[in-house]
Amino acid sequence: MNKELFEEFGKLNLPVGEYAIFGSGPMGIRNLRKCTDIDFIATDKLFTELKRQPQWKEGVTCLGMEKLDCKNGRGDVEAIKEWAPGSWNIEQLIKNAEVIDGLPFVRLEEVLKWKKLWGREKDQKDIKIIEKYLEECF
Repeated sequence: MNKELFEEFGKLNLPVGEYAIFGSGPMGIRNLRKCTDIDFIATDKLFTELKRQPQWKEGVTCLGMEKLDCKNGRGDVEAIKEWAPGSWNIEQLIKNAEVIDGLPFVRLEEVLKWKKLWGREKDQKDIKIIEKYLEECF
């Protein structure tokens, strides 16, 4: 399921260096958990460009941040120019993204930090999975 979701996302042909997949995406690409949607952080420039395109609908995240939603083949796609909770340097996260199968992903270590900040029940499960994965890889 994850593979098809990321293949569909790739068809959006977003400009390299202007975004990085965050949320559960960095886990999903590694098959550490199932993904049903893709959330990505975007530079101000890309976010502004997407806003002008009719397939992107404006909205607000559960934390009150501006977002853009797009229905894309196999799942929903959400563009965000801020990330919460916590204080994140979006430009730096995008610059340091790890490219997997041609798509940029926020580094798993950053996802781990974010999950620890959220601390929801699902995050606690993900934290254990990520920590085990990182331990085995390094």
